[in-house]
Amino acid sequence: MSMVTVPPCWAIQAEKPRHRLFRKPLALIATGLLLAAGLACGGRSGGTQAPAPTPTPAPTIRSFSAPAYLLGSSSSAQLVWYVTGATSLTLDNGIGTVTGSTCWVHPSRTTTYTLTASNAGGSVSATCTLTLFPATAGSTSLLASFPNSPVVDGPVAFARFNYTSAVVSDPSGNLLIADYGNRAIRMLSPQGLVSTPLPSLPQGGPSYMTMGPSGNVYFFVGSSLCRFKPGGTLATLAGVPDQVGSADGMGTSALFNYPKGLAVDAAENVYVADTGNHTIRLVTPQGQVSTLAGSPGVTGRIDGTGGSARFLRPSGLVVDASGTLLVVDSGNWAIRSITPGGLVTTRAPWPTTLPLWRPNALAIGPDGSLFVGGENAIARITPAGTVSIFAGAEGKLGWIDGPGSTARFSTISGLTVDAAGQVLVADYQNSAIRSIKPDGEVTTLVGQRRPALFGPVNFGMDAAGNAFVPSSNNTILKITPAGTVSTYAGVPNQSGALDGPASQALFGAVVSTAVDGSGNVFVTDALNATLRKITPAGQVTTVAGTAGLTGTQDGLGSQARFTAPTGITADAHGNLYVTDGNAIRRMGPDGLVTTLAGTAGQAGLTDGAGASARFDRPYGIAVDPSGILFVADCSNAAIRRVTPEGVVTTLRFTLGSAGSASVADVGKLLYAPSGIAVDRNGSILVQDIGGWGPLQISSSGVACRVPVFNTPDTLNFTGSGIALHGGALYTASAWGVLRLNLD
Repeated sequence: MSMVTVPPCWAIQAEKPRHRLFRKPLALIATGLLLAAGLACGGRSGGTQAPAPTPTPAPTIRSFSAPAYLLGSSSSAQLVWYVTGATSLTLDNGIGTVTGSTCWVHPSRTTTYTLTASNAGGSVSATCTLTLFPATAGSTSLLASFPNSPVVDGPVAFARFNYTSAVVSDPSGNLLIADYGNRAIRMLSPQGLVSTPLPSLPQGGPSYMTMGPSGNVYFFVGSSLCRFKPGGTLATLAGVPDQVGSADGMGTSALFNYPKGLAVDAAENVYVADTGNHTIRLVTPQGQVSTLAGSPGVTGRIDGTGGSARFLRPSGLVVDASGTLLVVDSGNWAIRSITPGGLVTTRAPWPTTLPLWRPNALAIGPDGSLFVGGENAIARITPAGTVSIFAGAEGKLGWIDGPGSTARFSTISGLTVDAAGQVLVADYQNSAIRSIKPDGEVTTLVGQRRPALFGPVNFGMDAAGNAFVPSSNNTILKITPAGTVSTYAGVPNQSGALDGPASQALFGAVVSTAVDGSGNVFVTDALNATLRKITPAGQVTTVAGTAGLTGTQDGLGSQARFTAPTGITADAHGNLYVTDGNAIRRMGPDGLVTTLAGTAGQAGLTDGAGASARFDRPYGIAVDPSGILFVADCSNAAIRRVTPEGVVTTLRFTLGSAGSASVADVGKLLYAPSGIAVDRNGSILVQDIGGWGPLQISSSGVACRVPVFNTPDTLNFTGSGIALHGGALYTASAWGVLRLNLD
């Protein structure tokens, strides 16, 4: 008996007859097959069976990756994926639903992330691991602060500031400016006159300023919230300047943890982005503090009400016209909204990621547009959700006015929008207030240009632990181990090239100092193109070069010529080593200046001997006990090693922690190295003015980051030079010196 195999119902097809002669028999056969098929499939005779749907294939995760590493727990990283066919995406570790193709994360340890892609056909998952290398242990304290850029009031063209941390506009058109370095609130009138309505604030402020509808100005001093009304008195509304924590309560019984954002509503309630606690706090006009949203110390990006919501280092805040609080959730690279009842949502359809490095400041325009400040750029988010860079360019710092993308900023610390719709920017490192017109044109409203370096490159310390720090007021300051500051040489705010008694001597632009074994302080005077010497008896002489005459000529003492000497260090044999242009110069104990490596005027990144080597803006320089030099090659973002014979190599190092077998070769770790020092164990410490602070590189070539931001006093500290003494690291900026115990 022959058998007929019936295909599945959806596969049966009637075939057209090929010959007339067989049409009828074939039709009968086809009818019989259809009937059999219908019975086999449970159908009813005489009916038409509908085709079954094609199954939906599961999505495909083509790639899912994380950066090779994170350095220290203060960093964030971006997860990236390429997925096709998914209707929903989720990430574990408390992140939840994600969209697009990226997500910023902020792990506190090495973390494996699982991405799950789903649709009607099923779910698939993929994992990637983000390795976190710890920072060096240690505790930081402020050794000394000093107003290198003095408070200068008067016409806008002559006024000077010292690190502008915030700006607000009052209804009369005055600008109130937080002058962090001078610890003062300054005012710029519509007529262009600068005054100081609130001088002599405590250390650690003012920062993160805002204004309420009554004209009260709110700002932080350390971890305390202060309230001031121009013409009135200053009061602490809540918190304690030098104490951190998370405590609700009245006035000084409440505690904050490195707060970085402020906003005020129509009822004069103050909202605080409590960055270190990852929460949003509410402060009533009477000073009663409560936690509005988030849970202290618990991170994530979870929407919800009150304590069920999660943030990651929230910073900028603003209240919109409806009374909704908008938050820059910096660690999550997101904009979040909070209703008065504490309901937190991720603002849709706005994107969950912003094209900014470390977004922190927030302002709202008259049309409802949001302006978000990053490190060196401002993004605009329209009410429709369109995101674009409004001005500046991330990763490109500087001081350039002009059309949006051509303008340059150096650390944006505060934003506001005035009545005319101008976006006003507190340009922190440039110590200026910048204005951005609605068309994106950037101009400088107030502030004078500072040198390219914001502080010393090298500074020397003597055997007793006294530090000799170059100051931007054309003097050399002496800071004792107890933190007492005095003028060691030079006349404040006077420049020149006068030798003689230290109190009468004049300097051009002092960049670095070094101290030899006899207690002599040597100075690189970049503007005068000379090397200067200050004896312990207080006499200043010019030991190499001639003031006002530049060049590359080697020679004895005054016969030598320098381009613009910057870094300087002294070895145990009385030799001085100087970075000058793109060359390394040496002055022996006899005063003879020679060129050890590199060629002035020729930039590059070339290893080799003597003049064949190339540098690009070498700044800091240090020497180890064996006479090996280490150079912070700033524009090359590299550390160079120079032998006493002038042979130059580029240092290679891996990322990890001292004594750990877990290391990674991840290439460049530096952005703009400036100051450099070598300790007694052969470890190199580098100040990175373009990155996350000092980097410590062990003698075995393993690098880890050194934390410096761990007290209210150090919150906005950006150093440029470093020195080592007695097991402690000292880092200096243009306004002060920090001491970091490395134990």
